[in-house]
This record gives sequence, C-alpha cells and structure tokens, in this order.
Amino acid sequence: MNAILAVSILVAAGLAGGLLARRLRLPAVTGNILMGIVIGPHLTGILDYEIVYQTLRPISEIALGLIAVTIAAHLRLRRLAGQKFRLLFIAVLQSGGAFLAVFFACRLLLHDWVPAILLAVIAASTAPAATLAVIRETEARGPLVKTIVAVVALDNVFAILLFVVISSWLSVVLQAEGLGVSRLVAANVARILSLSLLLGVLVSLALLLGSRWLRQKYQYLTGITIAIFFTTGVALWWHVSPLLPNMVVGFLVSNLSPVRREILTALEDIEPLIFISFFTLAGTHLDIHLLAGLGGVGLVYILARYGGKLAGAWTAALLAGMPAPVRNCLGFCLLPQAGIAVGLVVAVQENPLFSPYESLITAVVLTAIVVSELAGPVISKYMLSRAGEVGREGYRLFGIVPRQGIVLPVEAEDKWEVIEELVGHAARVYQLDDGQRQALLASVVEREKSLSTGVGKGIAIPHGTINQGSVIRGILGVKPAGVDFQSMDGEPARVIILMLIPEKCFRDHLLVLAEISKVMSRSEVVSRVTAAKRADEVYHILFAEEVSPGDYLAGEGIS
Repeated sequence: MNAILAVSILVAAGLAGGLLARRLRLPAVTGNILMGIVIGPHLTGILDYEIVYQTLRPISEIALGLIAVTIAAHLRLRRLAGQKFRLLFIAVLQSGGAFLAVFFACRLLLHDWVPAILLAVIAASTAPAATLAVIRETEARGPLVKTIVAVVALDNVFAILLFVVISSWLSVVLQAEGLGVSRLVAANVARILSLSLLLGVLVSLALLLGSRWLRQKYQYLTGITIAIFFTTGVALWWHVSPLLPNMVVGFLVSNLSPVRREILTALEDIEPLIFISFFTLAGTHLDIHLLAGLGGVGLVYILARYGGKLAGAWTAALLAGMPAPVRNCLGFCLLPQAGIAVGLVVAVQENPLFSPYESLITAVVLTAIVVSELAGPVISKYMLSRAGEVGREGYRLFGIVPRQGIVLPVEAEDKWEVIEELVGHAARVYQLDDGQRQALLASVVEREKSLSTGVGKGIAIPHGTINQGSVIRGILGVKPAGVDFQSMDGEPARVIILMLIPEKCFRDHLLVLAEISKVMSRSEVVSRVTAAKRADEVYHILFAEEVSPGDYLAGEGIS
C-alpha cells in the first residue's frame, strides 16, 4: 500500500470514528483511538506494520510539534502576572504527585523500573479539552475555572519538560556501563536543552521578523506551518526531541509577537485534520490482545494517577491559600488525559531504546485515556456545580447582553431602520415604556448623526443614554448580509451591538468597549457569529470566547 492511500484510509477511519463517538455522546478522541485499533496491524491489518511504524511516522512528528507549540503558547506571562508562582507551585505539585504515585505503584507490579518511570512521566500530563468543554457547556465561571485553565497549561509544559529530561537520562543509562554515567547523563541533558533552546530561539526570531510582511490568514498559516516543519525536521536531524524546541517557538511567539493571535489561530484550519490522523494512528499501535494480559497494571496506573493528582492538587491549593471550593474541587477537574499523553506515548514508540516496553505502555495509557475521557466530563461537571460556578443565571455577553438580547437575523435594511429595530427589541427585553423607548431612540440617533459608530471589521456599536437603571445593558443584532454604518474601513456592519448607557456610567462604558474589542476584533469570530443559524448558537460562540482565559484554545486536538 502506498503512503497516499494509507493516509486517506487513516483520515477517513478517524473521521468516521469521531463522528460515531459524538453521536453516542462520547469524546471524539475516543472514537479516533478505537477506529485506529480496528484498522491497525493488530486487529484487521488494513494498515500493516510497515505503514504504521514507518510510512506514517511523519504525521506523529508533525502533530507532536503542533501540540508543543500550542501548549506553550498558552503561557502568556502578562496573564499570569501576580499569581504565576502560586499557579506554578500548584501545577508542579499535582503533576509531581501523579508522577510519584504511579512510579511507586507500578514498580511494585513490574519487574523492570524503566516502564514504571515512563508511565509515571506520562501520568503527569492532563487533558484540557474534556474539562473545558464542560465549562463551556455549563457556562461556568469563577475562581475554580480560572485556576483550572492556568494550571492545565503549566501542568502540560512541566510534563513535556519532565519527559524530555527523563527520556534523555534513560537513553544514556540504557546504553552506558560503568562509572561516568552521571556525567554522560548531565552532558546529554545539557546538549538537548541547549540545542532545543538555540533552535527554538532562531526559528522564533525568523518567524517574528517575517510576520511583519504577512497580512492574510493563509500567509500566517504558511508561516507557522513552515516554522513547525523546520523546527521538527532540524530537531530530528540533531537527534533531539521536537517537543522542546517547538515549545520555545510557541512561548516566544505568544509573548513577543504583536500578531500572535493571527499566527496561532491560523492553525485552526488544519488542526482537525492533523489530530484526527494523530489520534487514529496512535490507536493503530495498540494490540488489543494485550489488554487481557495487563493484569492489575492498568487499574493501578489509573488509581495511582488519580490519587496523586487529587492529593497533590489539594495540598498545593491549601499551601497556596486558595479558597475552599478551589482546594476541594481542583484535583477532580485535572483527571482527564488524552492529547499530550498520546503524544508522549508516540514519543516512546519512536525511541528504539524503549521498544521492549512500547506495547505495555501503549496498552496501559490508551486504556486509561478511554476511561478518563468517559468519566472525566461527568466528574468535572459535578465538581463545577459543587463549587457553585455552573449556570450563572443572568450571565451576559460582554457583561451587558443577556441570552434573550440577541436578534438573529436583523430584518431592517438600512442603518436607521436597524437602530430602530434594536431599540424596539431593547424595549421588550428591558420592559421600557413608550416614553423611555422614544427617548432612547432619539439619543442613539443623535449620537449616530454626530459620528458614526461603525468601528470597522464588520462591527458597529451604536449607543445612547437612558435614565433607567444603574448598569449598562445591551442588545446584539446579527445581519449576515451587512448594513452600511459608514465605518472607516468601508466594510458593512454584520454584528451590531446596541448599548443602553445610564448617566454616570462612562467608566463602565470604556470597560465594556474593551471587552467587546477583545472578543470581536478577530475576523474569524465575526464570521462564525454571522454564519450562526440560531440566537442560542451566537450566545454559545461568544460565551466560549469570553471564558477562554489565557487564550487557551481547547480544540478537539489539544486535549
């Protein structure tokens, strides 16, 4: 079988598995892995050993680089300012708890300490997608949610660093004999770290300089794709794990580039294809016949990891002075495991020195992933509810637009009719009498005549004063065809946000504008909103954007 045919089979099978899993209300990654098992060499043999272990290997390498870039990009120093040491302390302690618990528990059952320590390293990672999907679904928000997202990002960076160091150490120990092993280990780790840092910095500088000439999304996508491919290729040429240098690229671009959002979100178009292939390919490595012979290793791995995460998170949150809901619920929301763990399993599979342990590690970890992806969302939802952060009745987009304040589609055809339609909707939602409605309409029209509120990029924010209430309220209208608001860029407004501003709320007005700008400045968000078919869909799109602290993109791939 040739490579092109193999890739088509892999992607088609993974897509089908993911869609079927969704229909059964299961995580898509579970369907990808299970379908990989079916088409792999250990079951039907549709894809044989040579295809899986040689021909398709570049898919794993590219996906590992993409995972590393995305994870490190979540570490925005500005967003972690003021509490970064406390969050880092929690991340390290709960990851360390899982590492130690799994190592000592598995060491009791396994004759060899090498697979025990490899399983322990993989156990340190956490999957954000399952938990963050629950956060969005339940519209949860609060201290626990903010802590979860920050800790998961730091947790996975720590897990990748730990894996690189441990695997480098093992690579020397398994080959070296006699005295001087410690020196060889130190030299090898120093070589890997220095080469990774050098490569990551050089590629980042090239990308940062080159991005000055990039303007369109496909150009940003091309630039970041070249960076990942080049970094991964050079790392493999230098016999260095591609994880670390790609992490350096993601971190530097996220913190130094003025167009970091454009660069990093450009990957959204290709992520699904890469990660469907990646997770399905990981499943092809699993010999299902080994599951019956795992004995207690799989169960011990799951229970020890859970225990280590829970104990580590609770202890760290207590020492860090976190409030009781965070302290008692955090660990349970860190149990899911998927994408990063799969990436580390693939890294084990591709190291010839670890080949004696590959089958055991793959079987244990992939089994644990399926279990955690099934149980994790249920546990997370319960804990978010227990922490009192679920539901948040009355939650408003940008702090001003309630769920019933969304108009889709706006029927009016010109600017003044649109304003009148939205004011009329505001009168119904906020129970304004006819006099208040007329006064609001006159205020909005007067403001619009003095200076257009079309801010560009498909957005208009008409506003007027009202003598009712003490907080700003709003109505969001969606006009897919657009309406001319005389914006400076000449682009018609497709999303119109009407603001009702009580007197003496000027400061709040500026804060609301900043919140709107933060979410709606991205052209892809406007496109998704205008493509929505229902008002509820618009609500969830914008809610998901607002509750994504630290720019943590919880796509299906980065799970």
